[in-house]
Amino acid sequence: MARKEQNPPKAKIPPDHPFSDIISDAYRVFAYPKPSSIEVCEGCCMDADIEADFFTPPIAELPLHYVQDWFFAACDPAGIAHDTWGYLLPRILEILAVDEDPASVGLEVSLNRYETGNPKNWSPEEWQVLDRFQRAYLKREMARESGCLDDTLCMFALAGWPLESLFEQVAASPDTDLVLRLWRDWCAYCVPGRDSIWITAFWNSPGNTRAFEFYTSEAMHDRMTRIAFAEDTPEDIVEKALAVASVIETHADWAMGGLST
Repeated sequence: MARKEQNPPKAKIPPDHPFSDIISDAYRVFAYPKPSSIEVCEGCCMDADIEADFFTPPIAELPLHYVQDWFFAACDPAGIAHDTWGYLLPRILEILAVDEDPASVGLEVSLNRYETGNPKNWSPEEWQVLDRFQRAYLKREMARESGCLDDTLCMFALAGWPLESLFEQVAASPDTDLVLRLWRDWCAYCVPGRDSIWITAFWNSPGNTRAFEFYTSEAMHDRMTRIAFAEDTPEDIVEKALAVASVIETHADWAMGGLST
């Protein structure tokens, strides 16, 4: 069987991981019964051995490649059943927590097969876990060197989290984290003079427009320039903040010579 390829399963969280308590709580509160259906295209999209064996392992031991194969399979555009998603959710959150992609097509679609970000869909205890996970994940995204902010915002927005709340969390980030995150996403890997604002293609309209407006807002530009000209800002952060401000000036509609998306 396909499961023999992975023992022990990959993408497991170690006890000393910053998300360890959240994931432990997720397995506890989302202890749903095993579903009777995989709720994706059967006998076609998934590997036959994986499909047959999908519900055999305990949820905490569900192999990463099983989850990725399940995400590769087509499902009803309206999403899957609440109880099936609730059963799979702690494993999906764990995979995200250890910085793997549950869906091989992209991070952005990891949580949108059910309206995960709507608190009305969950018990208070379940929502507390989901809210903690979302905030911790976005906070980590702001502070790390890898990843991409827009991909993460898109993932949570597609899953039903309100964009304004996500933008508020980004805006609440420390100055240095915000400068470095935007600089890495827009400038670090671009040819000088061709820096651009990354917007993932996975957005649903008008989410892409709202994200672009947030990134290119006067408030964001003013913050970048304030950081750059503060007396106590380290020189490397000054340079990066000015670079980010320049990208905003180039693309913002409000700025002189700004371009429309």
